[in-house]
Amino acid sequence: MTSQDARDLALLPVRPIATVATTMVFTNCAANLFATWTDWHRYQVAADYVAGEPDVGVADLVSADNLAMGTVWLTVLALGAAATVFLTWLWRARVNAERLCRAEHRWSRGWTVGAWFVPVVNLWFPRQIVDDVWRTSRPGVPEDTYRVDDLGTSPLVGAWWYSLLANVLVVLALRVETRGEVTAEVLRAAALYGTVSTLLLLVSATLLSQVIRQITHWQSMPR
Repeated sequence: MTSQDARDLALLPVRPIATVATTMVFTNCAANLFATWTDWHRYQVAADYVAGEPDVGVADLVSADNLAMGTVWLTVLALGAAATVFLTWLWRARVNAERLCRAEHRWSRGWTVGAWFVPVVNLWFPRQIVDDVWRTSRPGVPEDTYRVDDLGTSPLVGAWWYSLLANVLVVLALRVETRGEVTAEVLRAAALYGTVSTLLLLVSATLLSQVIRQITHWQSMPR
């Protein structure tokens, strides 16, 4: 199949999967908000136990810890579901972008999914892939455009990606700070880092939802 044949194919529907993807992205945020609450609850119970509060015993510590640890699996499941639906949307959007514009993307279609799982390159490949989909989905792109670099980049995509990377750095810092013996202060640090991470996740999710909405709108326009 030639590139012209590919561009003549009908576009894949993206609006339904975009709605599900956006919903799952914010569901993941909700799971992380709940996990953050359980982290603070666990810290407060531990602090009360250390302070000698008469109504707080070992059973309360175990219960609070079990609740906090249980939410870890909840966030993992929520992230997995959100990632699966988002990548499904991104794959469809990438296919459509290739059919809408003849400009060559910087990375082959297989990287649309693979780039997220390959160490090191997953620090910048995904951002470039989404950015290329954004640039080649916009209406009014000149027919004689063959290089994606000739099209303007998206500050929105950049803001989303950097907020996501900032969240990754906070999570890594959390793992470093919480190594070793578990104390009330360690639990407090975990809750603090978790709060910052959740806030960054909310920012990232909000920006990503706007990226999804805009690309979906462009690709759903009558041609």
